[in-house]
Amino acid sequence: MTKRVVLVSVLLLLVGLSGCIGESESGSSTQSASQVVTLEIINDCENAEVHIQSTTLANGSTMDTILGINVSVYHAIYTPDVSTLSFGYDLNLDGSVDVYDNTSKGINNLSIPITEFESLGQSFFLTSIAAIATNSGGIATQIVHVSNNCESLSGVNLANLNYIHGDFSMYDFAVTEAAGSPTTAGGEEIVYIAMDAGDDLSWATVIVQLSDGGSYTECTNPDQAADTGCAVSDNGDGKWAFGEEVTISEGSDDICASACSVQVKILDRASNKLIYESTVTSVA
Repeated sequence: MTKRVVLVSVLLLLVGLSGCIGESESGSSTQSASQVVTLEIINDCENAEVHIQSTTLANGSTMDTILGINVSVYHAIYTPDVSTLSFGYDLNLDGSVDVYDNTSKGINNLSIPITEFESLGQSFFLTSIAAIATNSGGIATQIVHVSNNCESLSGVNLANLNYIHGDFSMYDFAVTEAAGSPTTAGGEEIVYIAMDAGDDLSWATVIVQLSDGGSYTECTNPDQAADTGCAVSDNGDGKWAFGEEVTISEGSDDICASACSVQVKILDRASNKLIYESTVTSVA
């Protein structure tokens, strides 16, 4: 065989190999494209619910315990590699998926224990969960903030949050001076509040505040132990019913040592929206 023939043979072999190399690179590019994972989450904060467990005590009263927050979360995932798609929520950010839903889109009703939440006051709970989507070679994650107070998330764009507050225009209350004259002792009754219109309210969903001319102070509800400030007491049925009159009293501190003037606010615990604000009531 001549040198010319050997050279031509080598060139033909290299041409063949270059074709194989080109096909290999093209196949790799196609595989890389199939690993794309795009994830979007919408948190339905407006309809988040505080999970309450009611327990009847030996004295006949009812104690409400907050067990967690129930929230609905919508997800949508895009990936060409649907056959190997895996998706779920890590509820405590420990790196492990706690709730699986391997569909490309759907709604999950998550029940998150109250132990996973940070408490920023008696009426404000906040936590974060992770949404994780993977396929054979790609991954997408998103942090989702969860709260029972939608206003706390109004500046957070991660959840693409939109919400409409509830309408409390149906409610009406009447505030009257409590019996007796105030003294320097603590624990005395200050005013009575009657629900004249509206649906029953669970004590876990309502905040009662009192002002004696200064800033408003949150009162403890009947399902809570009285503190130094004001305290609300009812008939022990665990709710504020239509037509029921409840009492705001002093806690261990003296609020009205003599004649004083007070105002009352009632707020929705989930949204912090005002349900009712009284005019000034004189206590003498």
